[in-house]
Amino acid sequence: MTDNIQTTIDGPNFEYTFDADLGTLSSLEADGREFLARGPLLNVWRAPISNEMVDWGTAEVEEWYELGLDRLEHAVESFEISDIADGVTRVEIETLVSAPDADAGFETTYLYHVFGTGDVLLGVRAEPNDALREGITNWLPRVGVRLEVPDAFAELSWHGNGPVETYPDRNNGTEIGTYAGAVSEQYVPYVRPQEYGNKTDVRWATLSAGDGAGLAAFGRPTVNVSAHDVANLDRALFGYQLEERDGVLFNVDHAVTGVGGTPVQPSPEHRVVPDGPFEFVVGFRPRTADDPSPMELSRRRLPYAFASTAPVGGFEAEHDADDGTITASAVVRNAGAQPERIDVPLTVNDEVVASRTVDLDPGEKTSVSFEYDVPETGVFEVRVGDEPPLLFTAPRLSLEGEWRFREGDDPAWAEPEYDDGDWERVEVPATWEAHSEYTENDVFGWYRTTFDVPESWAGYALELPLGAIDDVDETFLNGEKIGQTGTFPEDGFETAWSEPRRYTVDPSTVAFGDENVIAIRVYDGGGGGGLHDGPLGPITVVPTGD
Repeated sequence: MTDNIQTTIDGPNFEYTFDADLGTLSSLEADGREFLARGPLLNVWRAPISNEMVDWGTAEVEEWYELGLDRLEHAVESFEISDIADGVTRVEIETLVSAPDADAGFETTYLYHVFGTGDVLLGVRAEPNDALREGITNWLPRVGVRLEVPDAFAELSWHGNGPVETYPDRNNGTEIGTYAGAVSEQYVPYVRPQEYGNKTDVRWATLSAGDGAGLAAFGRPTVNVSAHDVANLDRALFGYQLEERDGVLFNVDHAVTGVGGTPVQPSPEHRVVPDGPFEFVVGFRPRTADDPSPMELSRRRLPYAFASTAPVGGFEAEHDADDGTITASAVVRNAGAQPERIDVPLTVNDEVVASRTVDLDPGEKTSVSFEYDVPETGVFEVRVGDEPPLLFTAPRLSLEGEWRFREGDDPAWAEPEYDDGDWERVEVPATWEAHSEYTENDVFGWYRTTFDVPESWAGYALELPLGAIDDVDETFLNGEKIGQTGTFPEDGFETAWSEPRRYTVDPSTVAFGDENVIAIRVYDGGGGGGLHDGPLGPITVVPTGD
């Protein structure tokens, strides 16, 4: 039955209810038993770990609180339900996920497929908006869904890395296997209460009661999971302050940021960066004691494992600057109820240069790939189907290698006409202690180099990755200031030694088809100094928006 707020989907021995006002499942009832206390919703928050609260250069948690990642709300924009095939019901919910009165957020689509078997596939597509991307200078704690199950389901089983907690950068010494333990036993008593208990590379996980019944979650292909029974994990300062919560929180995550070390941040490959839409699919099923094992259930291949109903998605592309080849791939889906033949074009600079044709049964998906050779110089706008395009440039312009360096401080050193011929030649990235034995503290130094920008890049803004600079920088291109990170002593010193610099330069500042001069003024308040960590380049282009 359907009314303005709730929709119930019935099947053999189950009754599932969706709440259009909340934008999620509100009930998973099977064999007369309730398996859900609160439905799955997008979650990017975790109780901060010590490494995220200590100011080693930036305390990541400060901007997470400022953006309200710990108090996200879900404003439902649309709710649609349809029977798309025999025994398959689709529920599509579009929401804006943000903190109250905040601009930063995620345009999020929840795509449910409910099967007559009692299985539920949930596809999530979360697009960070511009305010969110601009507000996050480091990374997100996690991206996934969080739900809640009744207190009775307090036994966690999983097939993945174990038996101890693991994170993307902390799973050496563990093995893939099947493990089990009480939710309360997953708690790790750190000196200060914080995030704990994550499991990586999980194929399936269940939260069960003593009689074997429980809620099973499945990765498509794998996920991170964790289960908490603590109410105030991100507010308690000491273990004795922790309070038991009503219900068990169940995190099923597409991606989780690593934990790093002391005082080392997670490496780039272990960070969840909001640089594009997140798409993932997870499965849920209330499981009774008489059902097949979670391992057997996980081996099934269910149709409609999508995060979107668009025919083409998941577009990725790379440019090999050495051989001039662009490789592209995409996922092709048939979200309908009939077999379909789908044409997928590869477009470069608005010209179709290749095409693939695929035949798909209802609910099926496949991947297509392309290779295309591009000229030695130029800007190439590449797209597959109607996906947003990606920009690539040739040739590859790196900023690593030899620069000119000088100790001291003089504003004239920013001018492109300045003669730096007698400056020291140094290799970066490296600290200036390493390349020049410049060991004093509370000092300034300057770096300069030149690079040519092809005429064929004209009209595009440049993006200059300059790596991490210790402690504060002021960067100039052709005499124009293009960016600063950190605060110099005259304005109240604030270090930014660990923040990667990436500055965007307006086309009016760039000498296309000619030489460009980049000059970087650096202040070191103590410890290492200079252009100490990459990547420096490669230089790329971005649209101007005109």
